[in-house]
Amino acid sequence: MCIAGDDHGSKSSTVANFSDPVFMAVGIPVLYPSNTQELLDYGLHAIAMSRFSGCWIGMKAATDVVEGGGSVHVSPSHPAINLPNADEEESRSIRVFDPPLVQERRLYDNKIHAALRYAQLNGINAIVDEAPGAEVGVISAGKAWQDTLQALRGLAAGGDHGTAQETRLLKIGMVWPLDPEIVRRFARGLKRIVIVEEK
Repeated sequence: MCIAGDDHGSKSSTVANFSDPVFMAVGIPVLYPSNTQELLDYGLHAIAMSRFSGCWIGMKAATDVVEGGGSVHVSPSHPAINLPNADEEESRSIRVFDPPLVQERRLYDNKIHAALRYAQLNGINAIVDEAPGAEVGVISAGKAWQDTLQALRGLAAGGDHGTAQETRLLKIGMVWPLDPEIVRRFARGLKRIVIVEEK
């Protein structure tokens, strides 16, 4: 597992920075926790996902999340780790002699797909509010997810209950590769999709 300290607001760095392009360039799936609990949970998922898929797994640790706090749930049975059926396991294992282009083909054809299957089975990405009649959907990840929830609570507290209730929400926990299945399911019936990013 690789952990990258992202500083989108340039709070303790000389320039604003984020790690996604580097992880993507080397074929490392990326988990993005939104709070202290998820730092722990995604860390355990990253280890299990790496063992199952044969991939390195990256985790974005944004400044606001790392410097935050809160109560956490810790238990030998939490989070629940579910492993997909291990078909093609041989095609993901380490070889004694492994030419670079063969490694690359196995990474992009097999290992990354296995990591995606793990994420799907374990609900790393989740439609948090189905809102069946919604015409607008909001997608967010990491710290921006917490900001999105706070904004929707603010709308509801301000008396705009309809906006908050009629909005479908998708929380992305694995930002790369993005799961096409959950995005299609989320988008069904929507007229507009808003993506809330960092900063």
